Amino acid sequence: MSENNRSCYNLNMKKAFLFIVVSILISMPVRANEITDDYLDIATSYAVSGNYATAQEYINKILSIDPANKEATNINTFLQQVQTGKTPSAVVSSDAKLVQAQNALKTGNKQSQMQLLTEAAAQGGYWQNMLAGHFFRKEKQYSKALQYYQNALNFTNQSSAPLLYIGICYFEMKNYNEAYPVLTQFIAYNQQESYAYAMRARVETELGRYNDAETDVVTAIALEDTIEYRYLEGLILFKRGNYKKAQTSLEKIASQIQNSDVYKFLGLSYYATGDLNNALLNLEKAIILSNDDTELKVKYNEIKAKVTNKIQNGV
Repeated sequence: MSENNRSCYNLNMKKAFLFIVVSILISMPVRANEITDDYLDIATSYAVSGNYATAQEYINKILSIDPANKEATNINTFLQQVQTGKTPSAVVSSDAKLVQAQNALKTGNKQSQMQLLTEAAAQGGYWQNMLAGHFFRKEKQYSKALQYYQNALNFTNQSSAPLLYIGICYFEMKNYNEAYPVLTQFIAYNQQESYAYAMRARVETELGRYNDAETDVVTAIALEDTIEYRYLEGLILFKRGNYKKAQTSLEKIASQIQNSDVYKFLGLSYYATGDLNNALLNLEKAIILSNDDTELKVKYNEIKAKVTNKIQNGV
């Protein structure tokens, strides 16, 4: 994307966002910095797909950077109205089939919702295809979701959001070689989006590119420190064979969440460094929280046998 096109992308995306969630605003030039531009871009996709809570999170990020940002303040008010049901989504309300699809969702008629979204996408443009893509992705019908996200991408040069969802679909399909370049392209346009770095780190982990994966997850944590990213960091460190650092990373979050996988890899990290007692302690917790993980029980029994043998031999 050329510099001129990049400028057009930012400007058009702002206008799209304002059209969707801020019909109450007076159009005016905005001098946002690069970070807030990125956050507005990402909030757009979440807002029009009905994920207002996440859109709100990105608006909050803008306000934490620039509390006096009038545009973000007004959008914040509008999003709160949307979430309380006082204001409908402009994209949905402007398309009769999307209105019907939304009603079908409320009544639990998934078949009707799918049909209406498919018809809306066939007759519509960018957002209709995005919403159809979201539906099929949630249904784990990734091949269909990919078609709609690609259609959305073909309809406009205003948004790079479809690239992220295309990358996610490829990841879920275990097509990691396809996922990587798409996510890299998205990151080139959205360098402050933590989730994209974390998503690419997952892909790199599956490809065995642990150095790159660690770099990406560290970047994600620097942008937004979450338990999810810390767990991913611990997993990557474990797979790299850096067991001591994996222990440090996983111990930080083990007290905050009750998760079988956290205790599993924490236990295996202790086992790899020869700390059998802590290995048993954590694997026992993992087994309690797991859904009958046979492989985990085998490993636990293996370690327990070693501990028993050491005790019997007075080691």
